[in-house]
Amino acid sequence: METKNYSKIDVNLDEFTGNIVTILPDLAEMNNYQTKSAVRRYLVDMGKTILPQLNKLLQSKNPRLRKEASKIIDLIGNKESIPTFISLLNDDESSVRWIAAEGLSHIGRDSIVPLLYAVIEHGNDHYLKLGARHVFLNLFSDEEKEEFRSLLISLKSNSYLSITAPFEAFRALISFKHLSFEAPKLVIAV
Repeated sequence: METKNYSKIDVNLDEFTGNIVTILPDLAEMNNYQTKSAVRRYLVDMGKTILPQLNKLLQSKNPRLRKEASKIIDLIGNKESIPTFISLLNDDESSVRWIAAEGLSHIGRDSIVPLLYAVIEHGNDHYLKLGARHVFLNLFSDEEKEEFRSLLISLKSNSYLSITAPFEAFRALISFKHLSFEAPKLVIAV
């Protein structure tokens, strides 16, 4: 039997289930789309029980591994992943940021309030603002897009308007006050 070399993986894999240890590093290196899709489906079928292991893999310096882990988290589509996706909006890798924004959009309107909180707390972060705008454009109704037009503009703008993003997010949050929520505890690397 051939021994796999996982020296490119820089996280402690001893804590992972055998399947994750052997599958995810290989998945990150696969080029065959059909095989990659089948492996992703297999991992997604494991469900939310593998989310803690996938979240640890997101700490890897290997961008392909982070991309695959974030893609599997997106495909699992669990609300528990909202804080993870919000923190990934600041990832160094643009493809991981894109998957995070899409993941928040796929989870749906439950992503809105935590994302508004993130903009309030970290509204000077360029990538967070761009990701939040993408998500809001996907999730807001046409009426909400009009009502929160200033927020959407402030999230896109690189001009002086961008400094208003936290205020505009707070204004939008007030409109969503009918939702029961707790302020999420987010850790965003800057």
